Amino acid sequence: MTETQQYRLGPAYLEGWAVPENPDAWIEQEWTGKLRSQAGHTKFHFFYYGEWMDELIAVTEFAPQLMIAEDTVTGEQIVIFDGTRHGYDALLCEVYTEEQQNNRTPLLPYLDEDGEDTFEVSVTAYYNVDWDDEFSDDVDEDGQLELINGKLCDFEEAKRNGFDAISITITSAKGLKTEIIQEELA
Repeated sequence: MTETQQYRLGPAYLEGWAVPENPDAWIEQEWTGKLRSQAGHTKFHFFYYGEWMDELIAVTEFAPQLMIAEDTVTGEQIVIFDGTRHGYDALLCEVYTEEQQNNRTPLLPYLDEDGEDTFEVSVTAYYNVDWDDEFSDDVDEDGQLELINGKLCDFEEAKRNGFDAISITITSAKGLKTEIIQEELA
């Protein structure tokens, strides 16, 4: 008889774009995935909106971070993290204007200290909020939860996208690992 290990599901918006990375090493509240394009590539150019603070990309006075990876072969772009749409605060606490969501420019290309512009990308989401305990009474008969912006969202999807912290680490071809975002979101 084969025993199948069940691992936590990560952010729903990254489903099909990230594969679990070393799940046996995860702590209970953690999910880590390695980015992969639809074509199966794992090398990306990295673009961001945000300000550098303490060697991490942080929120600006105008809006939260926006992180995009671009497949170096196909040019396919993947939104890795959008602080106006992903995380506990974006779903349940903060309402962002259309301008904040859509006008975070310019997106800047990331170059590491060696001038490298191609990276593998790993995302770690942390889930320390007990959504079932806190919000199960707010879920309607169709399994929908009303978000802070008034939109309805599938409760299971909200739990996956409502992580309370995120970390993104990029790795250059030379093996240099750089954590570029570490953000509390609740």
